[in-house]
Amino acid sequence: MKKIAYSVLALGVLALTACNDDDKDFSFEPSVTVPTLVSFAKLDVETYAAGPNSGAFVKGANGIFPPFKGQPVQGFSGAVKNGDGTYMVMADNGFGTQDNSSDFLLRVYQVKPDFRTKSAGSAKVQVMSFIQLRDPNKLIPFSIINQNSTDRLLTGADFDPESIQRTADGTYWIGDEFGPYLLHFDKDGILLDAPIALPHPLKAGVELRSPQNQFNKANINYVEPLVQQSGGFEGMALSKDGQYLYPLLEKPLKGETTQQLLISQFDVKKKAYTGRYYYFTLNAKATNIGDFQMFDDKSGIIIERDASQNKLDGYKKLIQIELGDSGKAVKRSDLVDLMNIANPNNLYGTARDGDIGTATTFAFPFETIEDVIIENKNTLTVLNDNNFPGSSGRNAKRADDNEIIQIKLPKALY
Repeated sequence: MKKIAYSVLALGVLALTACNDDDKDFSFEPSVTVPTLVSFAKLDVETYAAGPNSGAFVKGANGIFPPFKGQPVQGFSGAVKNGDGTYMVMADNGFGTQDNSSDFLLRVYQVKPDFRTKSAGSAKVQVMSFIQLRDPNKLIPFSIINQNSTDRLLTGADFDPESIQRTADGTYWIGDEFGPYLLHFDKDGILLDAPIALPHPLKAGVELRSPQNQFNKANINYVEPLVQQSGGFEGMALSKDGQYLYPLLEKPLKGETTQQLLISQFDVKKKAYTGRYYYFTLNAKATNIGDFQMFDDKSGIIIERDASQNKLDGYKKLIQIELGDSGKAVKRSDLVDLMNIANPNNLYGTARDGDIGTATTFAFPFETIEDVIIENKNTLTVLNDNNFPGSSGRNAKRADDNEIIQIKLPKALY
């Protein structure tokens, strides 16, 4: 078990982007003919940060039981790269539901992987510091767990943050699953605007809400929920010019029979939806998406997956997409099969008894794969959400670590 104390991180100006560090290729492979694992690191599942003990409302799993001594550093549902070899990784709501996560504090952690490559690296991940999300200015219009405190620290009972982007001004936009809402924070984690609801693209003045929506639960201006439970903003891309966000629902709307997921366009400067929207059509084998990133103003990558874990025949893919006309389905094509990645240098290291997918054909056999980062035109970074401590994708008898892999592509994205 690893326990580390941190101070809140003030990022300042880091000249940071979510994708496209065009000329920096640190994959240490001159060329490949198939998608190839070139870097590997993992953060131990039992890594805790300073803060109040947590887990009072969960039973635990996989040999890990509450109370947890501090705050688990886990469940990476969104990630942004920095310009210094570190990443900002965002934990989700904690333990899976609104009812069991009121003692889990919502944070964005700065982590530094020492990637194992064919030439060097320990494969360890250092957790450096964190940003605590909070609402001291009382912009949230409904009751939260720390309603009457000064700092009003946000918890997993208040929001379920599942996607994140940082814009040129250094502020963060976070996609929430409960509302679903867009949340806007400054670089220090202070909420800047009231939560922004999702409008129905075809019905003016109507919100799209989920069953966990806080207004609905309080029976305030009740709207029949059309967003499925745990079907909110799982992915959210930022256009390369920084003008638009593209929040993407994780699942089809209720009553949809076409397996199409709604992508909405949001104007960052105006802080408003534009009315333009698109659809991503799921493969017949898929049940959810995990993330969405763009590498130009029309093209991007979506993680598409099924609900399996610890199965080498599971469906986990990176899909390349292209936006077209508003109201239409985006073009899609397979980019990487995450269950079939070449691993000629055995970068996973020594496999434990029961580990799967670690040999010269590497697999990412996790149910929730929720982070993709476009490092450059040839290299992608992918992270899992380990659903602390419940997921056991790598090994049926062990809780999953937070794994971070880098994949070299045989063909440049742009």
